[in-house]
Amino acid sequence: MKKTGILLLLCCIGTSLKAQNQKIDSLEREKIKEEIKAELKAEMLSETEKKSENKIIPLKNFSLNGYGAINYYNYNYDTDRYLRNKTDLERMNLYLGYKFNDWLSMRSEIEFEHGGTGSTLEIDSQEEAGEIEQEVEKGGEVVLEQLYINFDLKPWLKFKVGRMKIHFGLAQSLDAPTSYFTAYKPEMENEILPLGWYENGIQVYGTIWDKMSYELSFTNGLESSGFSSRGWIKDGHQTKFEMSNAEAFAVSGRLNYRFGTHKNTFFGIAGYLGNSSPNRPKKDMTKPAYVSIGEAHVSYDENYLRFNGIFLYGNLQNSDVVSKANSRVSNTLGVKRNAVGKNALGFSAEAGYDVLHLFYPTTKQLLFPFLRYDYYDTMYEVEGNVVKNPKWKRSTITAGLNWFVHPQIVFKAHYSVRTLGSKNYDPVTLDYTGGNQQENTFAAGIGFTF
Repeated sequence: MKKTGILLLLCCIGTSLKAQNQKIDSLEREKIKEEIKAELKAEMLSETEKKSENKIIPLKNFSLNGYGAINYYNYNYDTDRYLRNKTDLERMNLYLGYKFNDWLSMRSEIEFEHGGTGSTLEIDSQEEAGEIEQEVEKGGEVVLEQLYINFDLKPWLKFKVGRMKIHFGLAQSLDAPTSYFTAYKPEMENEILPLGWYENGIQVYGTIWDKMSYELSFTNGLESSGFSSRGWIKDGHQTKFEMSNAEAFAVSGRLNYRFGTHKNTFFGIAGYLGNSSPNRPKKDMTKPAYVSIGEAHVSYDENYLRFNGIFLYGNLQNSDVVSKANSRVSNTLGVKRNAVGKNALGFSAEAGYDVLHLFYPTTKQLLFPFLRYDYYDTMYEVEGNVVKNPKWKRSTITAGLNWFVHPQIVFKAHYSVRTLGSKNYDPVTLDYTGGNQQENTFAAGIGFTF
């Protein structure tokens, strides 16, 4: 009896231990399963993240900024008594950039201009024996002004390769509406030089001794069929055709020295040299037509005072030959086909002072009364059989207000009186009425940056 009881007890204990071991094994198996699942899940997530990194570009690598301007114009011109008043969605410029790494980036500028119709010209040398054709291609003018790769090697050594801005003059640097006082682009430079001035090529630039900056550009040159009495070399900027001729190249350079705390406080010089004859749409001129321009400038923006000024002088080689060649170009090219001056001369200065802080010391808004003077003559000197037209000797006095409701938003208004070198005659009787012709403009608008 005792033996039988002992056997039964041992059997019970064995069965209990076996069940417990089975339970432990089951728990171990479940634990191992969970660990395997977690490892597989982590591995799958890691692979997914790697794939996502290959497909999705980080937003932090992109940059976007820009500016815009909208204006109203009221005209009173002796030279055009039927000129209508206008409103203008002047421009919207967007700067899109992408940073590949610490020293390599892409920069671009897209300009939406005037809300007008864009068109291109092309020469058909196959079917139309070199005739120029014009095509309307888009409902609004959209221009890719800049597109280049930037190599930021050292503070004193950087490269741009592609299509970039030529920083000649002040208006190319102070190009945002918040950087100049008038409603439209600074007059003197806008009448003589391409604004904006963008060319294809290579640009080397950098900063030396913290204060001195330089820029040296090798680009395609101008083409002289667009030169004219009024605008000198302005319309020689190659924008008419889908591609720019590169039979001749140009070199330009600039030196600036910063002497204040604001980025727009500097003075400097710049120069440009390039042969404009080989880049003409057709080979209709064998003599060279070198364009050489030099300028000196200063800009001051400290505390409540803003001031800038520029003086420039330019020369066009064989301007009489250019004038003769231009008189024979096709009408469809859309150029003036008139005489071109040998030398052009220009000077401008503007100054403004914030008066709002005198009455409201704590305000962040600014109110600048300003005064501007422009003088320029695109036929300062002529050569050969070209007759100098006194009309293109112009001086303009402009006065107005800039109200910055925000550092990045400005309301503008000004009145300008432009006096021409030509005499004033009655348009009906042709009798001399006294004095020189005038072109007076009231302009108002809004500008912004972001």
